[in-house]
Amino acid sequence: MRPETGLRPAPPAPLLGTLRRALAGGLVMGAALGAGTELGPVVADVLGASGFLARLIPAVSVSVLAVPLVVLALRRRGGSLRDLGFGARGANLRALLIGAGVVVAAAALVLGAGTAAGLLRWSRPDVGTLAAYVVANGVVALLLEAFPEETTLRGYVWTSLRERFGGAASALGTTAVFLVVPGVSTVVGAGTARLLGREADPVRAAPGGQDPVGYLLLLTVFGFMLVVARTAVRRAPLCVSIGAHLAFLTVNRIVYEGDRRGAGWHADVSSPDVELLVPGYLLVATAGFAVWRLVERLRGAAARRGAEPSGESFGHGGVPEADRRDRSWTAGSAVAHHGGQSSSASPVAPRQFRPMPGRERPLDPLSAPTAPPEHLPDPPSRRRGRDHRRRGDGDEHRLPSRRGRRT
Repeated sequence: MRPETGLRPAPPAPLLGTLRRALAGGLVMGAALGAGTELGPVVADVLGASGFLARLIPAVSVSVLAVPLVVLALRRRGGSLRDLGFGARGANLRALLIGAGVVVAAAALVLGAGTAAGLLRWSRPDVGTLAAYVVANGVVALLLEAFPEETTLRGYVWTSLRERFGGAASALGTTAVFLVVPGVSTVVGAGTARLLGREADPVRAAPGGQDPVGYLLLLTVFGFMLVVARTAVRRAPLCVSIGAHLAFLTVNRIVYEGDRRGAGWHADVSSPDVELLVPGYLLVATAGFAVWRLVERLRGAAARRGAEPSGESFGHGGVPEADRRDRSWTAGSAVAHHGGQSSSASPVAPRQFRPMPGRERPLDPLSAPTAPPEHLPDPPSRRRGRDHRRRGDGDEHRLPSRRGRRT
């Protein structure tokens, strides 16, 4: 039975508007990736930058082009980055570590099994070089790919689709838009290069001359894993997918490209088929995020059952008024942050960013301030009546008269 909230459920978002916003998120990311990677080297040459700084400038360019456009689109609809799944600083860091930790653990399990089977042979690690590479590559990969892609795709695209569709359809739609990004980036990159008088790379579905079919299949598994990661926790869920994305890029570049990138550690593969271990550990990571999500939901349900008091001073059915208000917020925001699974027993329509007429826009239950009491008596200094004068000796136990009592 749906609790009495005083809020009317928002109607489903228009189909064409939902699809238009979802596709726009993918186009923004593709255009930013193509333009930023072409503009960055030009800016680096003008500034005379080299080394790490020359790699950092294109990464910053991509984030600067993509993220502000998403923020602008959110503000036009009355939303903010918190509506996409960001949270407070501590919650963001915790979620980031969860995402990275699950992917690294899955990679260690699968790649370790491949090493035991003789498929991988590891070089002797240079700890100092490896640590420096992890930090430098982490900063570049975060700004070039992980942060802008997750903000636009698993953030804006996913949230837009959840206003209209269920969790499974939104996951498929977000992953489909993800597959469009590489092709769009090559088109925009080629056009930007010609405008700058540079040699343009060919337009293709897969970058770097990779096999398009294999690349898109790997991208599909990767995208689905990131969607599951994005729904794994309640607080700052988008940072889980950012951490997972960053860990995936770091692991692959060390294992398969460490010798060319100067990472200080790499693996020699016995055959090209060993690359199938990559989708293998992505599937293991997907299962890990699904289990994490299940555990979080069970803990939340147990906490809610243990927090429900009983007594005569509570609202209808023994449920306190504040608790019923909190459930209404949870039902509205769980859609945007947890794959549409509401804490209520009945299905609840996904919320929209724009407030509906006559309706208060639900806030994030994790960041919404506690509602003030509705009937707060006036301060003693504003009360009127002779029984509310400053009490002296002998007045400590005097009760207010009927004339001075407020109703």
